[in-house]
Amino acid sequence: MWSTIISLIGTHLLVPFFFLVTLGNKHRNKLTAIGWLILTLGYVGHIYFAGRWDWLGIYLRYALLAGLLLSTVRSYRNNRTAPLLPERSWRAWGGIVFYGLMSVVFLGMAAASVAGRFHQEEAVALQFPLKDGTYYVAHGGNIPIVNYHNEYLPQRFALDIVKMNVLGLRANGLYPEDLRRYAIFGDRLYSPCSGVVRKAVDGYPDRAPSDFANGLPPGTPAAGNHVVIACRGVDVYIAHIQQGTVQVQEGDAVDEGSWIGNVGNSGNTSEPHLHIHAEKDGAGVPITFNGRFLVRNSLVRSAE
Repeated sequence: MWSTIISLIGTHLLVPFFFLVTLGNKHRNKLTAIGWLILTLGYVGHIYFAGRWDWLGIYLRYALLAGLLLSTVRSYRNNRTAPLLPERSWRAWGGIVFYGLMSVVFLGMAAASVAGRFHQEEAVALQFPLKDGTYYVAHGGNIPIVNYHNEYLPQRFALDIVKMNVLGLRANGLYPEDLRRYAIFGDRLYSPCSGVVRKAVDGYPDRAPSDFANGLPPGTPAAGNHVVIACRGVDVYIAHIQQGTVQVQEGDAVDEGSWIGNVGNSGNTSEPHLHIHAEKDGAGVPITFNGRFLVRNSLVRSAE
C-alpha cells in the first residue's frame, strides 16, 4: 500500500514539479531550454494520459496542464536573450544529447498512452451500468500502459471503474480499510444490455483492501460474486459484486437497465470497483458506451 502511495506522489507530483521548475529557469543557451521543454512535454503528456489521478485528485491533472503553460511562458521570458547554441565543450553538448535521448523516451511513452485510446476491432455497444454520479476509468484502453488487463486475451478491453466524490477522489482517504469510504461501494449495477444470464454467483464476502496481499481463500473465484450476460453476440462479465445483492439467476432473461446487483469488493480485488468486460470465443471485445471507447482517465457523468 505505502509503496503505491509513495510511487504516486513521486511520479504524479514531485517529478512533474521538478521538470516544471527546471523548465522555467534561466538556461545558458536556447538549445538547452528547448531540450527541457521537449523533455517536460513528454513526461507531462505521459503522466497526464496514463497517470492514476483518482488517487490524488482528478483536479490536480488539470493543474498540471496549467503549470506546464506557466512554466513555458516563464522559460520564454527567461531565455529569449540567451545564445542559441551552447559553448564548445563535451560537457555542454553531452547535456544536449542526454536531454534529446530522454525526450525520445518520454515522448514515446506519451505517444503510447495516446495510442491506447483507440482500437481497430469491432466493438459491442452497451449501456453504461452505473447511474448515480461521476465515474472514473482506472483501467481501460488498448495497451498495457493504461490497462493492465490488456496482457490477458479474454480481458484485453476490460474496464475497472471507480466513482468520484465531491473532491475528485475515489475514496475518503488514500487507501482506507472501511469499504464504505469508497465512493462507489454499494452503488447499484444495471444490466448493460438485454439478454440471458449465463452465470450468477453470490455468497462470497466483501474483503478489506489489506486482504488483497494475502491472496484468495481456497475456492473463491477471482471474479468474486459476478454475473455473466449473453447478449449481442458476446458474453458480458460484471465482477466483484457486493455479497447478498445479486438480483438474477442463471437462465433469467434480463432487460437493459434492470437492476442486477451492487458494487462490492468480493474476489481478487484490492478495493471496491466495477470490473466489466466482454468476450467472444475466448477473446476480449472492445466495449463502447454511447459511442465512447472509455480509457484510463475517462469520466462518465451518469444520473437516474
